[in-house]
Amino acid sequence: MVSSSRRIGLRLALVVLAMAPGAAGEVTIFKSPDWEVFTDGRVQAFLSYGWGDTITPQIQLQSPTGPIDVRPVGGGVNQGEALSDGSTSEGGNYSSTRVRSGFTGNIFGFGLRHRLGEDLSLKGYIHINSVIESIDRRKFETVEPDVRQGYLELSGSWGSFLAGRSFTLFSRGATEITYLYGFRYGVGFPPSPDNLGPTNGHIGFGVLANGFSAGMVYTTPSVAGFKLSAGVYDPSGIVGSPWERTKYPRPEGELSYDRTFEGGLVHLFLNGAWQKVYERNNTRDVTVSGVGYGGRVELGPVHLGVSGHTGVGLGINYAFDPSPATYGELQQNFELRSFDGFYGQLQLALGKIDLQTGVGITRVKPLVYDRVNFIDDDANPDTPSLNDDGDPTQNDPLTINLLKHQFGISGGVVYHAADHLHFDVDYFRADFRWQLADQKQILNFVNAGCTFDW
Repeated sequence: MVSSSRRIGLRLALVVLAMAPGAAGEVTIFKSPDWEVFTDGRVQAFLSYGWGDTITPQIQLQSPTGPIDVRPVGGGVNQGEALSDGSTSEGGNYSSTRVRSGFTGNIFGFGLRHRLGEDLSLKGYIHINSVIESIDRRKFETVEPDVRQGYLELSGSWGSFLAGRSFTLFSRGATEITYLYGFRYGVGFPPSPDNLGPTNGHIGFGVLANGFSAGMVYTTPSVAGFKLSAGVYDPSGIVGSPWERTKYPRPEGELSYDRTFEGGLVHLFLNGAWQKVYERNNTRDVTVSGVGYGGRVELGPVHLGVSGHTGVGLGINYAFDPSPATYGELQQNFELRSFDGFYGQLQLALGKIDLQTGVGITRVKPLVYDRVNFIDDDANPDTPSLNDDGDPTQNDPLTINLLKHQFGISGGVVYHAADHLHFDVDYFRADFRWQLADQKQILNFVNAGCTFDW
C-alpha cells in the first residue's frame, strides 16, 4: 500500500509520464541554417473528488486454531491516506477532495538542434516537471521541480543514438497508449489522496509504465516500416528488498512496426527488459525480466490501443517497482513473484470533442508458499506453506494477504476549446482484490480541469 510519508519514494514510484510533452508541438524561439532553439510544455490543474471503501492495516481471519491477524500486501489505499469516517480498526467510508495536477503535470521543455553535416544533426533536450499540489495538503511545503529528461541525440540516415536520461524501452508502447488515447489531458487514478502527483492514468491497472532512466540507445532507420531500438541503462535493484545490489547495465529493446495510410495508421510493438540483481552481503542472485506487446490502430476518428505484459519481479505500477508484492518478504529465499497485465483503450476523436474509455487489469501470481489455508504445517511435506521454517513443532501463522489483482475502468470527455486549451472531465473506478477472505477495496474518482500546452 502507498505510504503518504514517502515524499521522494512516491514521486519516483508513481511513474507519471509525459509522452511527447507538448501535444501542440514545439515552439521555435530561434532558427538559422545550422541552429534551432525550441521549447515545449504544458500547465494543467484539476479538481479531483474520490469516494469508496477503506481498508484497515490489519484484518482478523478465523483459522482451525483460532483468530489470526493478517495485513494486506500490495495495492489499495490504506486507512491513514483515506482519512476514513471509521475507526482505525474497522473499515469506513473514504471521501476526499484535492486540487491537483493531472497525468503529465506541469512541464517545461527546452532544446537545441545543431546541423553538423549533410547527414548528421545533434539535439540536446532538458525536460523539467513540477506539480501544483503540496505533500499531505500542507501549504507551507515546498514543491520542488523534477528534471525528468536530459539527453543528447545524434541522428542521420543511419538511425539515431541517444545518450542521457529519457524514456526507457520496456513497456513504452503501453504507456504511449494510455497517454495518447486516455489521459493526455486528464487524471485517471490518483494513487494517493494526500501525496504529490502527477497521477497514474491507467498505470497499475493493466499498464506497466516504462519510466525514465539514464542510458544509451541506438535506433535503426525504418526498413519496410520496422524499427529496432536497443539500449543499455543504469542498473535497477529492487530498492528496500534484499535484492538491492546490481553489477551490470540493464539491457532493454523494442521492435516496432509503423504503417500510415489515408485516414489512419497502424503501430505494433514488442519490447523487453532483463536485469540480474544480487542479495545484500551474499552471493545469491535472481533475474528480473519482462515482455510487453500490443499495438495502436487509427481509422479516421476511431483510435484503439491494446497491450499486455508479463514477467518476473516487475511490480505493479512500473518496471522494477519495489512493491511489497514483488517478492516473498516472509520467505527465507525472498523469491520474486510473477506479474501480468492486459489493457484496452478506445478513443473517438470527433473534432472539438474526444470521447474515451478504457479497461485494464494487473495480476499478481502467488508463489507456492503463498498457496496455503491459514496455518503453516511443516510436518506435512505435501502441503505448501507460508513462513515455512522447517520446524514441524512450530506452527507459524499466516500474516499477509497478498494482492490478487487491480482492475480499473475509466471514461472521459475532452473539449478542445482552442489549439492550445483543453478541458477534461474523466472518471476512474479502481477495484482491488486480495487472495484471502474476499477482501476488497473499491474507489471512485471524478476529475475535472484544464490544460494549456505548447
